[in-house]
Amino acid sequence: MGTFEKDSNSVIIPLQATKGGYLVDNLGRRVNDKGYLIDPSGNITDLNNKLIWKSSDLKNGEFPKIFPFTKFNIARVQGDFEMNPSGNPMLKKATNGKLYDN
Repeated sequence: MGTFEKDSNSVIIPLQATKGGYLVDNLGRRVNDKGYLIDPSGNITDLNNKLIWKSSDLKNGEFPKIFPFTKFNIARVQGDFEMNPSGNPMLKKATNGKLYDN
């Protein structure tokens, strides 16, 4: 993300376009309309201008999400274990020190 001024509710103040027509952050770095640092081709980059996401992978200026959070169900990835009276999972410990469930 670029560096931006924020209002009293910590919402980014709208971006400003340069005379060249592209958006910049407070440090003059090129950003997209979502505030992500980009290179001249529109690829999302890190602070060192290293490619993170290709512009062809973006959807409406956003990078792809790893999980569809609206459909995520914790029970699908949670192990099988009992809880102690304090509400903490009771896991078994292997001889190598790693924890495992039932």
